[in-house]
Amino acid sequence: MNPALPPIISAPVIPGASAPVSRRKNTVTVKLLFIAALVLFLQLPLSLINNLRQERSHTNVAPVLARVGSTDYAPVPVEGYRMVERALKYSALVLTLVFAAFFLFEMLSGLRLHAVHYGLVGVSLGLFYLALLALGEVLPPGLAYIGAASASSLLIIAYSISILHSYARAGTIAALLAVEHRVLYVVLRMENYALLAGTATLFVSLAVVMYCTRNVDWFAQESGKEVQV
Repeated sequence: MNPALPPIISAPVIPGASAPVSRRKNTVTVKLLFIAALVLFLQLPLSLINNLRQERSHTNVAPVLARVGSTDYAPVPVEGYRMVERALKYSALVLTLVFAAFFLFEMLSGLRLHAVHYGLVGVSLGLFYLALLALGEVLPPGLAYIGAASASSLLIIAYSISILHSYARAGTIAALLAVEHRVLYVVLRMENYALLAGTATLFVSLAVVMYCTRNVDWFAQESGKEVQV
């Protein structure tokens, strides 16, 4: 008769020990795929805002234009609705740039942000377009844009102080939002050169990302090790 086998004793769990390497593999790829999916998902509520813009424009502006007979001297809401329409065309770029900034903080500073963090930041960016639509009905386009951008940016900056654990990092996000909204406003006002300005913005943004990540060891992160910058 075979002797009884000794019981199998599992390795002790050390408090504070890091998770197994297999659990940390491909975290960069998964996070990038999540950000891309989130940008696409947020196009749904933004499309609803665009539908609301069309409905409000038809209800509020069409009767006035029918009486005036020309758009050359159209009331303020007409330009406000046009600004919202043009701004929504750049929504994917705006979302991607902001998410990229938070992603770089994760990679370069050792932070870990949850999907909920990205989601709430994305919703705050989406509220910019809704606020722009609402304020554009009662204010000139320039003031409406400033009000909507300020409200959305302050919300994100206040939240960034908490999730990034640093006023300096939140200040970087504030500077990014300020530059981003400034460039977007210039692009919206330059209808004839909007494509050129938008393309130049993409080149500059890509150059910044490439410069900030030029020394990041992505293979180390994919293998479950710490990123070496």
